[in-house]
Amino acid sequence: MIPTHPWKARLGVGLVMLILAFIGIVITDVYATGGWDYWRWVIPIYAVLALWLSWYVKRQTQTISPITLGHELLHWIGVILAVFLVTLYVDLGTVSRFAAGIFNLTILALGVFLAGIYIERTFLLIGTVLGVFAGLSAFIVQYLYAFLVPILIASAIIAVFMAKLLRHPYDAPK
Repeated sequence: MIPTHPWKARLGVGLVMLILAFIGIVITDVYATGGWDYWRWVIPIYAVLALWLSWYVKRQTQTISPITLGHELLHWIGVILAVFLVTLYVDLGTVSRFAAGIFNLTILALGVFLAGIYIERTFLLIGTVLGVFAGLSAFIVQYLYAFLVPILIASAIIAVFMAKLLRHPYDAPK
């Protein structure tokens, strides 16, 4: 039996995304060159998680059209291609690996936020948190952990609230 409100799926995907982001910030802070590689590998994971959650939420209440799936795939392909461009900048030597890591996080934040607008509301919070993480990474590297841990905890609490109490129009049973 399919649940009428997939809050557990939203919560699970949201928490996985937030945890991956926190790990990435730690790696970017500890290993200045490691963040660039980490974000290049994590962005496709975010894409798969987002596509899966979109399918999971919509499968009960609406037919998932090839056009909708195509739009979502193109969205994530665009994000991945933007990261590829940043990789070219690093290979050409115009951007450092540390800066490229922050650029990739910023691209991911924008991609997830836009997915929240057009695909699944859960991603609005996650994209916003990723944007805050990117800003804090760039400006407050020395004091990063003092800010990120409370933001991560507050985001997890908000994600639980959003997943349980806020219903998406597609969640209503027919």
